[in-house]
Amino acid sequence: MPAVLRVVGPPGSGKTLLIVSLVEALRTRGYRIATAVRRESIEASLLDADASRQLDAGAAATVIVLSNGGRVTLERTMALPSLSSVVMSIDPSVDLLIAEGFEDAGYRAVELSPPGAPALATMPPDLLAVVASHDIAGAFATFGPGETNGIADLVEQELLDARADVELSLAVDEQPVETMGFVRDMIARPVLTMVEQLKGISRPTSIRLHIRRRRDD
Repeated sequence: MPAVLRVVGPPGSGKTLLIVSLVEALRTRGYRIATAVRRESIEASLLDADASRQLDAGAAATVIVLSNGGRVTLERTMALPSLSSVVMSIDPSVDLLIAEGFEDAGYRAVELSPPGAPALATMPPDLLAVVASHDIAGAFATFGPGETNGIADLVEQELLDARADVELSLAVDEQPVETMGFVRDMIARPVLTMVEQLKGISRPTSIRLHIRRRRDD
């Protein structure tokens, strides 16, 4: 499961610029970075017409495969997804998910506070750092605009280096289930051991296992 960093701040505060800068800074350090953004809506012109019709017909998801090798996955969800469900859907080989527009507590955040902005919206201990051009006192790191490398250093230290030796993400019927301590070790380590015995596999860094039971009639 990737580490998660939320980027929060009022409209026009530079969240997208900070995210782009962090992606570039951390990518050059060898990390795989994914991003997520929450929007109220998306322009119809940005959606593939055929894919949109398929979703309207009731398809659970449709994947648009691009000629340049990329792909776009559109999913039909009835409820607004939580950040934890987004994390569960990310490729487990990703090191860090940077999320914009999510207010879910329990995930560390960098908050942008431009001049004249209201009081900080993120509460400790979620608040990792504040980006501001003016002095702000508190039990968190502070950076000025453009100090991307310093923020990347902090993210690397507090989120990426702090990850457990073995991690496990578990979802039951599409609902994330928290796994810690002996439960994580009881499931993850035996699976790792068994997979490592398979022919042609030596030391996997991530394993994706999906178990499905046939629906009862």
